[in-house]
Amino acid sequence: MTRVARALGIVVVAVALLGAAAPTTTTTAPPTGDAFYVPPVPLPLGEPGDLIRSVPIAAPSGARAWRVLSHTRALTGEERALSSVVVAPDGPAPKRGRVIVSWAHGTTGLGDQCAPSKDANVALNVPWISDLLAAGYVVVATDYQGLGTPGLHPYLVGESEGRAVLDAARAARHLPTGAGKRVLIAGHSQGGHAALFAGEIAREYAPELRVLGVASGAPVSDPGRFLDLTGASRSTAGFVLMGVSGYLVAYPELARMPSILTPEAALRADLAQSACAGEVIGGFANDTVTGLFAQDLRANPEWARRLDENAAGHRAAGAPVLVWQGSADPLTPASINGDYVTKACAQGSTVAYDLYDGADHGTVLAAAHDDVLQFFAARAAGKKPHSDCS
Repeated sequence: MTRVARALGIVVVAVALLGAAAPTTTTTAPPTGDAFYVPPVPLPLGEPGDLIRSVPIAAPSGARAWRVLSHTRALTGEERALSSVVVAPDGPAPKRGRVIVSWAHGTTGLGDQCAPSKDANVALNVPWISDLLAAGYVVVATDYQGLGTPGLHPYLVGESEGRAVLDAARAARHLPTGAGKRVLIAGHSQGGHAALFAGEIAREYAPELRVLGVASGAPVSDPGRFLDLTGASRSTAGFVLMGVSGYLVAYPELARMPSILTPEAALRADLAQSACAGEVIGGFANDTVTGLFAQDLRANPEWARRLDENAAGHRAAGAPVLVWQGSADPLTPASINGDYVTKACAQGSTVAYDLYDGADHGTVLAAAHDDVLQFFAARAAGKKPHSDCS
């Protein structure tokens, strides 16, 4: 077997062995550290969102927080464990229950150590956390399937990400948070992609939840075009390697095809699957797609089909959407996300598009702060949403 096959075939083996983690010892207290993320074997029966275990963690003043391990469902239909963080204001909840804000994070990498919930201060560092808690929301932040927990993360696979966003919201309702059924969804970059898909699949996948609105910031709305863009730059080619790794774990038929990596790239492919984003980007900073890939992903019909089906906007958004985008964003540019807005409008969706002059991929978080919070408040109050669709 060639090094190429071994490097890429590992993700297929990982899928088959997800249930092979060593069983945890039964104790009165949840395991700590990395052991918290190892689910019991066999996985206890449960529906998506049901708790496996939870443990209190440091919280902002006037709030409580938990690190959570709960059920989710892989695209194959198999049950998996999902890690997340839940933060709730202290005090009694309103009669209808608190509105949940489910936050989807940007790219952190595919290695388990890259899971945001492993940060001891994660509950303090969720974007806009103080303002969200002050507004009375329960805030949840998923790690996505395979980050922290067994298996490889299906990076930029929209339905997998969307399920994780919704299942983290479901988990919050099994804790003493006062959370109701109403949900607002927000995300940035990869998380913007996850947020859009969570809205699109919510009525089918999580019909008990009522998604009020989706705030998608600088989203990777079209992974194929995103990988084209990042692959053309020597500074961001590592995103393509992470994307390929995520698709191989989500779609085993792609892994059974001949390797798409060059032999030289295959020797270094493990880095994309085991390291965090900064190390991956740095590790491939001097590479281009032509040097990494033996063939064009878009020229392969199966790869092209999978990339296209993970572009948002092929179906109705499921709830009013606010897209917040920087005009100076070179990573997820306004041209791509403007096209998403056009496509979503054609589906009959209600979409507002806020473009911030001079904001880039990172600074758009600060630029959009007030508008996103106002969008959430209006959606929670039941006000008619603004739309920029013709």
